[in-house]
Amino acid sequence: MTARRAQLIEAAHDLIVAHGIAGLRTRAVAAAVGIDHSTLHHHFPTKADLIEAVADRALAAFRPAEGPTQTLTEHLRHLAALMTTRPDLFTLMRELDLHATRDTAIAALMGPRDDRWRASLTALLPHPVHADLVIATVKGAGNHPATAPAVLKALLDLLRK
Repeated sequence: MTARRAQLIEAAHDLIVAHGIAGLRTRAVAAAVGIDHSTLHHHFPTKADLIEAVADRALAAFRPAEGPTQTLTEHLRHLAALMTTRPDLFTLMRELDLHATRDTAIAALMGPRDDRWRASLTALLPHPVHADLVIATVKGAGNHPATAPAVLKALLDLLRK
């Protein structure tokens, strides 16, 4: 990835967090990094391409360094740490989830993400419905970063009973 492309992704991330996807303007992204609007389109031909790049970069932060063999406890600790250190990621994900209900392109981007997450959680839990409980709790806890670690610990305690 070029440095300019990374700057554009970062600027779009910040603008989505501040104004939502509906408020994202490619001209504002270009201005934030000091380039002409037409130059942005050299890197991202469409706004959807830019949003996809922002989502991909954000999703990479959710993947722990330890890899896919992580335990549920490690996974929830990783997410709790992200909630307190990078609440912007959860604001961005809420925006993407919300727009996925109305925008088929964003739904196509986010659907497989949730499916992979659900599948990896199902492999760690005794009942498939527990995966949906974890997902719903994590998404809700992301709204309140200050209490997220305690909420996720309580979820773990409930799942262990």
